[in-house]
Amino acid sequence: MKVGIISKPNTKWQIVIPKEIRQKLGITKDHFLHLLIRGNGLFIQPIQEVVHQTDTNDNYLKILEETKGAWGIIQDKENKTEKEKRSEELAASKKRKDLW
Repeated sequence: MKVGIISKPNTKWQIVIPKEIRQKLGITKDHFLHLLIRGNGLFIQPIQEVVHQTDTNDNYLKILEETKGAWGIIQDKENKTEKEKRSEELAASKKRKDLW
């Protein structure tokens, strides 16, 4: 097993991202971070762009439309069987996974 950098939470359960990692990922104090639990671990990813409240509803709706995934496909075709819906969900999930 390859051991990376080891860190320990402080008394407030906060952790510090080491400078070496922050620099490599381009993380600054102004970045938002996406935290995702995967299995028994925590995945932290810097967010490149955040939709702010000042954005128009049209921009927000456009983002929702572009990222609707499998649920949007299913709602577009309501007469599908459960098996067909599940198949489309799995295909959309695989597509998103492949993009990672």
